Amino acid sequence: MSMVLSVVLFMCIGSYATFTPIDNYLISCGSTQNITFQGRTFVPDSGHSLLSNDGESSVVVNSKGTTAPSPIYQSARVFTSIASYKFEIRKQGRHWVRLYFYPIPKSERNLASASITVVTEKFVLLNNFTFKNYNGSFLFKEYAINVTSDSLILTFIPSNGSVSFVNAIEVVSVPDELIPDQALALNPSAPFSGISELAFETVYRLNMGGPLLTSQNDTLGRSWENDMKYLHVNSSAVNVSASPGSIKYHAGVTPETAPNWVYATADAMGDPNVPNVNFNLTWVFSVEPSFQYFVRVHFCDIMSKALNNLVFNLYINSDNALGSFDLSSLTGDLGVPYYKDFISNSADSSTLTVSVGPDTMADITNATMNGLEIMKISNQAGSLDGTSSVASLFPDAPSKKNNIAIIVGSVLGAVVGLALIVFCYCCFVGRKSKTTQPAHPWLPLPLYGNSQTITKVSTTSQKSGTASFISLASSSLGRFFTFQEILDATNKFDENLLLGVGGFGRVYKGTLEDGMKVAVKRGNPRSEQGLAEFRTEIEMLSKLRHRHLVSLIGYCDERSEMILVYEYMANGPLRSHLYGTDLPPRQQLTEKSDVYSFGVVLMEVLCTRPALNPVLPREQVNIAEWAMTWQKKGMLDHIMDPNLVGKVNPASLKKFGETAEKCLAEYGVDRPSMGDVLWNLEYALQLEETSSALMEPEDNSTNHIPTIQLTPLEPFDNSVSMIDGGNSGTDDDAEDAATSAVFSQLVNPRGR
Repeated sequence: MSMVLSVVLFMCIGSYATFTPIDNYLISCGSTQNITFQGRTFVPDSGHSLLSNDGESSVVVNSKGTTAPSPIYQSARVFTSIASYKFEIRKQGRHWVRLYFYPIPKSERNLASASITVVTEKFVLLNNFTFKNYNGSFLFKEYAINVTSDSLILTFIPSNGSVSFVNAIEVVSVPDELIPDQALALNPSAPFSGISELAFETVYRLNMGGPLLTSQNDTLGRSWENDMKYLHVNSSAVNVSASPGSIKYHAGVTPETAPNWVYATADAMGDPNVPNVNFNLTWVFSVEPSFQYFVRVHFCDIMSKALNNLVFNLYINSDNALGSFDLSSLTGDLGVPYYKDFISNSADSSTLTVSVGPDTMADITNATMNGLEIMKISNQAGSLDGTSSVASLFPDAPSKKNNIAIIVGSVLGAVVGLALIVFCYCCFVGRKSKTTQPAHPWLPLPLYGNSQTITKVSTTSQKSGTASFISLASSSLGRFFTFQEILDATNKFDENLLLGVGGFGRVYKGTLEDGMKVAVKRGNPRSEQGLAEFRTEIEMLSKLRHRHLVSLIGYCDERSEMILVYEYMANGPLRSHLYGTDLPPRQQLTEKSDVYSFGVVLMEVLCTRPALNPVLPREQVNIAEWAMTWQKKGMLDHIMDPNLVGKVNPASLKKFGETAEKCLAEYGVDRPSMGDVLWNLEYALQLEETSSALMEPEDNSTNHIPTIQLTPLEPFDNSVSMIDGGNSGTDDDAEDAATSAVFSQLVNPRGR
């Protein structure tokens, strides 16, 4: 049956095999004879002057006495030192580079433990790959490299004390029009240019609803696998097919884009046995979080009986890539192939999802996809495997010492010159402002509010003329974690460990080396709002300690990351205990839930003032639950009773109470951001500071509370300041502390 299918596929596709690659190297490494594999002939590397080494740096092994997965893996070239293959390029442009690896057993070398590193002049293709950490028995890698010179050099670099090897190599020309220089980037949606300067690695290539297609069925020697194992719900899709001969190629889409068999089969909406008929077909793929991906989606309407009947949506991750997509309106006919390219940024996720679903306004509820290609894009280091550049993987050559000395000297000179400029500027600024601030590896974080301005001076410390800042270099932020420690703790930010998502980024559950469970918050540097929230939380949790607020354990700022590590709330957030909510953890752990817990703390501080002691519950109950009950019953007015207030500016106390009450709103959308909370507390403190000199200000943003009589507050420990958390050294600082008893309980929660 498989033989018949292969013949049918060849007959259906072979007539379109019009592309002839100008460069077409098919090399069987270590072989002594030609090898036929998937209808193509690979020649021995010994018959070409491709291999550049000293003649003793490589050996040949073969699979005598053992069975190889296929003929292409029967022999291998093993390298004991750095060696290169040099391919002369007759036509510059993008080329396929395909590498075959199989650790032939029972050979003189233990190839299963070999460390394989492969680079071109510009790009790292593999970095320290070993079969010890790989589940498969053999490895096939396909890359698309834009060659801009007359040669392409593939270099194999063994690690110290190890060897490297390869079984076969392909270097084949790619049609110029196959991969454009621009695609549509998602989140945010914008054109992405400069693709020709980047290297690609094929990670997935799927034939939806159809059989496996090998290089025999593809004019460019590609393989297309069936999509079934990637479907999120298998029963959600049904296979649709048409005659390959009915596919109508047109200008811009050719058999080189994809074989007609790809467009002649598809997945459409099936019966997943769910109540909502407007479900999505979803495919889920594992990816590396730190890379971007080129996503090409193939469509062809082989189902409809008339034009404009098939209208659906395409989603990549949570982004709507194509909305109300009417395929036939773009192609002008049925059975006409179409494709669309996208750039997906999966920096924060180890999975990539692609979905199609019906448009709610369409007459017919259906969606379809014919083919899908996902390619990893080289990063800023020019790597497709890790963060090391090509230059960093080569050992220093003696002949290059002089050049290195010149480069190092130039760099040091530039650094010294820059340092002098910075020093002069700092002296100028210091003389002008007469304010000294420490230098930090990150930008200093403003102490209050959402402002992006980094030179703001806190009003509570203006009397001493010292600006209040906090940065990740501060020792009060606890332990420093390396980025590798964070990766190990979160299993490389495994999506299965995701606890929550917010404007700041994502929160993952992690486990440290000592077994301690932690919550790891990874900031999103591309979101200005998230950055502001992130900075605010750094400032707040580095100062506050309370049983209802998670404690900050440490941080990581390697590789321009903004990561904070907190204690893990094993029993869930406070709100789940007060209200018994059944929300899943990912919906509970958001910034608005953090605001909610903070509101409970504020309400508890307010309700436990000495003036309220006569009305405190006598029985042993959770004071937070009691404070929450007051809030739910609208008891804020009772807390503000004229006989209970104390000698505190009434506007200040009102602002404090209203801030707490707003934090406890039933729905997250009605709660303020954490930055707004701290701004309101700062404002309340300013009102208190100015109460002796000014009349109570009118605050049009809140409901006015009528005349309030004042009575004394409890004594306050002047040794603690909300701003610096240490001993106050001036009378002004003591005065500030004496007027902020309500706020002091947040920083110094002793006896509670």
